[in-house]
Amino acid sequence: MTGRPAVAVAALLAGLGIVMAVWLSIDRRPPEWDHANHLERAVLCQRSLTEPGREALQEIIAESSFYPPIVTCAAGVLGLVLPPLAAAHAVMWVALVVGTLAVLGLGRRLLDPAAGLLAAFLFATAPFVVFSLMNFQLDLPLAAVVALALYALARSEGLADWRWALGLGAVMGLGMLTKPPFAAYVSGALLWAAWRAVRAPDRRDRLARLLAALGVAALIALPWYGPRLVGLPMQVLNRSFKQAAESGHAPALTSGALLFYPRWIVPQLGLLATLLLLAGVAALARSDRARGFVWAALAPTVIFFLIQNKNLRYTLPLLPAAALAAAAAVAALGRRARRAVSWACVAVGALQVGSAAFAMPSPTVLAPIVPMVAFSRPPDGRDWHHRELLTAIVEAAGPGGARVAVVPNDNFFSVSNFRYEVVRDRLPLRLSRAWDQGPMAVDFAIVKTGDQGPDAASAKPDRIMAALEGGDPWLAAAFPVIARVPLPDGSEGMVRMRRLEPVRALTAAQLAERLRTGGEALLADVVHEARGLRIILDYRDDALPAGQIDGVTLEAESALVGEFARRKPPLRIGPVRVRARGIVVNPGRLAATGAVELLDVRSLAIERLGVAQDDLAEFLARQRGLSGLGATMERCAIAVHWSLPGPDLRARLGLEAGPGAAPFVLRADGVSYGGVRVPALLVHWIVRNFDPTPRLRRLPMAVSVAPISIGAGRLEVGIDPDPLCPPKESR
Repeated sequence: MTGRPAVAVAALLAGLGIVMAVWLSIDRRPPEWDHANHLERAVLCQRSLTEPGREALQEIIAESSFYPPIVTCAAGVLGLVLPPLAAAHAVMWVALVVGTLAVLGLGRRLLDPAAGLLAAFLFATAPFVVFSLMNFQLDLPLAAVVALALYALARSEGLADWRWALGLGAVMGLGMLTKPPFAAYVSGALLWAAWRAVRAPDRRDRLARLLAALGVAALIALPWYGPRLVGLPMQVLNRSFKQAAESGHAPALTSGALLFYPRWIVPQLGLLATLLLLAGVAALARSDRARGFVWAALAPTVIFFLIQNKNLRYTLPLLPAAALAAAAAVAALGRRARRAVSWACVAVGALQVGSAAFAMPSPTVLAPIVPMVAFSRPPDGRDWHHRELLTAIVEAAGPGGARVAVVPNDNFFSVSNFRYEVVRDRLPLRLSRAWDQGPMAVDFAIVKTGDQGPDAASAKPDRIMAALEGGDPWLAAAFPVIARVPLPDGSEGMVRMRRLEPVRALTAAQLAERLRTGGEALLADVVHEARGLRIILDYRDDALPAGQIDGVTLEAESALVGEFARRKPPLRIGPVRVRARGIVVNPGRLAATGAVELLDVRSLAIERLGVAQDDLAEFLARQRGLSGLGATMERCAIAVHWSLPGPDLRARLGLEAGPGAAPFVLRADGVSYGGVRVPALLVHWIVRNFDPTPRLRRLPMAVSVAPISIGAGRLEVGIDPDPLCPPKESR
């Protein structure tokens, strides 16, 4: 491409780059939720790649269970020469360039050069594309790689060209490393290409090229997807439906769900482009070359209408195909009408960019005829004072660092954006979300008055703030305010630090008696039918009034343990002995009410624990989603047999007391599916999805387990294993 079209495209992309730079120079809001999470991963990827002694590839692959690393690592690499936020948005601009040029190439190939230029302009100036340029999310890069894959598929001439077919495979592999739903966006065009290949005289060669392309894609993507083959499909399903329901989305196939995208397509794509899209879908019928391809590229829209989780980000990767369809409508016009409509698109596109980026003109300029013409978020230069709050915590915590709970879930005041800033600035702080029952392992709490965030996620923050603002005087007294800042939404941000005042009205012996009684009540939430329960306290008279307990030992002959409040099936264990060290409780609450509020536990040791075969079988039989799963305790291992629809899964599982931070090690041996031995690599990928030890490592206390012995019909913790049961590697 040379001459005026090249100058026009370069000016368009440079202009959008300037718009992005100006927007970023004004806006001072913290990055929101996923935006902050991706920025954090970019910083971590950069450190994995550059710091000596790091297992770079292993760390990068393990960083996120759902989001692949290619976009965040690209930002991390650019972060070596640019500030983190600038590097991230440079990646967004590069994605815009790639997507725009791919749409341009598609339009020139399927329609004509002028239509290709118009399609590129419609895509780049779509309000939601401009909005996405200002947010470090994966969806604009995903749209770019979808457009690039469609371009490679078009250049392969229906899979007739080996070079472009292999190039398509490489692009698809990169697409899968951009975001898992990539496959859905290109599914329609790939099925259309496969259908054409089957009907071609040289069908065998074309299908071979398609398989080769898929093979190249799998080869590129497998290192990241392999360890997630078992768990990722369930994650996708949960995000599509279960989590959507929890967030308050309308149920699938209801009018509210089906009308979501039609209601928002104008602010997403633009008013004129939407009208042209509707006309273009029909106009494509007269274009033999473009008709099947563009219709097939638009077909995955149906998927996003059917799932419950709705967000304009999810249909952003369909905008390249929508821009092509809109350009097809203009290409079908006469010369004079085509020229007039094209210039109208240029004028409207320029207004859309201003409206989306700066609300100039206002996105509601045509209301009430058109409620909103552009998805807009102008920059805001007001400070949310994160730095002041974090500085106050670091100064109060001293050199050892601290554990900090960020209670609100406001988009600009949540654990996501605070955690990114902590990681970016290498602050010695460990952050967590709002606590469930009590502020366990919390040294500081960051809170705010007023709105706590979206309704679906604000129940806990609302409850905690109600307690701190007068509903719970003992909690408020344990966490006094040490810093306050005004926030742009009119609320007040605060840091509360745990400071426990000793109780003077009761003796240590009286407090110990209350502790024993309150401890039994505390255990009632997780322990039922305990026989021979004993609570042994180890405390000092001068420390207990301040809530400090050296140790607590729990012993019982047998007990049912489980999450009874959540009605989860319990497991009978016994005998059992558990020892906790370095315990801190709220002394004011204990003295006033007799209730035990745990604030800290330094370590937890499981010294004795037994599980019988019959009790394990009953526990598994009552678990939802594990129908057909049986486990038999044999010498040295637990034999697992899972009767699934189709072939059965069999394995032998071993447990060993773990070294270091892992309380135990789970090993799998003899894994077979339908009688066929599963290779060791696949065994590792499967086991990691069910292994609880990574979650146990993230507990707020050190957990240790005594030696584990597995014999016929019984598992025992606290008994040395059979010496004839040597450790085995997973295989």
